[in-house]
Amino acid sequence: MPNARLIKIKIVLEMCAVSRATLYRQIKAGYFPEPVRLTEGKSSRSVAWRKEEVQDWIANRQKVNLK
Repeated sequence: MPNARLIKIKIVLEMCAVSRATLYRQIKAGYFPEPVRLTEGKSSRSVAWRKEEVQDWIANRQKVNLK
């Protein structure tokens, strides 16, 4: 993905309509795409997500019938 657009957590949370805690729970469970580190090193805390992966996740979520 040489031209992958990266988005920060604030945008991810808006797009997915979930809380930060829920997002990280889903990542830990393997249900949501992993973030990528923006800087090198184990102590790096700056991460972002590939926009295409988040959009694919949204498109493939199971639909819930509200009736």
